[in-house]
Amino acid sequence: MEILVINSGSTSIKFKLFNMPEENVVAEGKIENIGQINTLFTFISKNFTFIDKPYKVSDHKTGLNMIIDLLSNPPVSVIKNKNDIDAIGHRYVNIGDRISSHCIIDEEVIEKIKESLELAPLHNPANLMGIEVSMDLFKNKPNVVVFDNIFHKDIPSKAYLYGIPYDYYEKYRIRKYGFHGIAYTYMVSRVSELLGIDYKKMKIVAIMLGGGSSITAIKNGKTMDTSMGFTPAEGLFMSTRSGDMDPAIIGYLMKKEDLNPAEMDEIINQKSGLLGLSRKYKNFIDIEKGVEEKDPDCIRAFDSYVFRIKKYIGSYAAIMNGLDLIIFGGGIGENSSITRESILDDMTYFGIIIDKNKNKNLKGEQIISTSDSKVPVAVVKVNEEIIIARETYNMVMQQKN
Repeated sequence: MEILVINSGSTSIKFKLFNMPEENVVAEGKIENIGQINTLFTFISKNFTFIDKPYKVSDHKTGLNMIIDLLSNPPVSVIKNKNDIDAIGHRYVNIGDRISSHCIIDEEVIEKIKESLELAPLHNPANLMGIEVSMDLFKNKPNVVVFDNIFHKDIPSKAYLYGIPYDYYEKYRIRKYGFHGIAYTYMVSRVSELLGIDYKKMKIVAIMLGGGSSITAIKNGKTMDTSMGFTPAEGLFMSTRSGDMDPAIIGYLMKKEDLNPAEMDEIINQKSGLLGLSRKYKNFIDIEKGVEEKDPDCIRAFDSYVFRIKKYIGSYAAIMNGLDLIIFGGGIGENSSITRESILDDMTYFGIIIDKNKNKNLKGEQIISTSDSKVPVAVVKVNEEIIIARETYNMVMQQKN
């Protein structure tokens, strides 16, 4: 079965074509800066590759048609035409609590999705755009939506409720939803394979570190708590997001700086985090380089970033009454040895001992703790697309049966 996985952004389309259930990647790529002068197309397949090739792509429909044309014509020709694609899988960031499981898309699902757009204004509208374009192009094929927040659907109310009047929860569904669920699904399933364990019998802290960062407490296969909340701005420091802060700061700053809500929102989501604290860098590679060069601004940002993560690990061990495993994933979690070591340094209270040589010389996926560490620490290479492909394949097969 040929399954096309699409992750649509406001000006981008990322895609992977899978042959399922073998899980072979037939082709993959991305179109960036759609509708702009400098649109770039990257395409990789077994017999044909180009990187950052300039194209004129006016909109998402044009972009998706270009992807299909490339897949179906020489020199690629991995499909005859779009009818060879059996199903399309989509990522959607936050459906809230309107739908409780991944599903095949119909008109009712589209309406529920439209009701949830404001829950993730930077992501949801773009995800919907990709879904609608795909459904128009593949009219007679199943389109499946995989929701990023569904992993956290079992989070208890004592964890997802905020200390504001309960009426606002009832009226506006203001609560913690959590994000990075597709990534966490992969992390726990992959570690189960690597270690030969059943993650549904363990107390796990999973740490997803990248441009957007989050951390989740998983007990017996279910989320006990997660750092991102009603929006992705809550929790850890991120590249440009503030993470946790005193809510009274918002009103105080708006008054002092004469800011309107949109300007305040921009500060929280686009000007804070590592960028805000370092005053110059949002790319973690630059922060890490600055730390090595003893740049005080970068050290300030890095130390705060690490401290927040360490604090969350301790609190999550408390609510689970123990800790059996730590998992790192995401661009920073997978590639920054100094970050992993700094986070887990001085945590001997939990019996965590890092093998500094394994950590520093990590290649691929590996256990980086010592054999006598009471809590194993694993690093996995997160693959969200394969989770979307698996969910899509399973739902199509269920529908056929």
